[in-house]
Amino acid sequence: MSVRDPEPAAKLAAGIETTLFTSSYREWRPEHGAPVVISLQTPRWLPEAKSWPKLWPATPRWSYFHASAEEYDRQFTAQLERCGVQAIARRLAEIASSGFAEPAERLVLLCWEPSEVAETQCHRRSFAAWWLLSTGEKITEITKEDQ
Repeated sequence: MSVRDPEPAAKLAAGIETTLFTSSYREWRPEHGAPVVISLQTPRWLPEAKSWPKLWPATPRWSYFHASAEEYDRQFTAQLERCGVQAIARRLAEIASSGFAEPAERLVLLCWEPSEVAETQCHRRSFAAWWLLSTGEKITEITKEDQ
């Protein structure tokens, strides 16, 4: 597999060593890791995505999309802060230990934005930046080049 493992992940609440990644639905492949939905809707071309585990704290609300970019960021960050690292880590540990998909050691947080715009215009990269500041754990983006 061509996706490089970032620095070792922090142990999640259940003690499972899990590495987190982000990607778009179009760029994700099963070999990248277990899919985790962080969008309000899933793609029609992936009907199985309706049954994938969801990380609701990392999913923006509909109302954010009607706000300015600055207000969107403020509201999304406030949402993450309200949930907190521990609660999010517990949910990630639940997903990793649920046996939903293999390998559970790698969870990929998925949304719609292509990787070309994700760095500047996507909540999954905002989540990754917040996670890094909150935990010291880097979340790597899986891109087309990683295919």
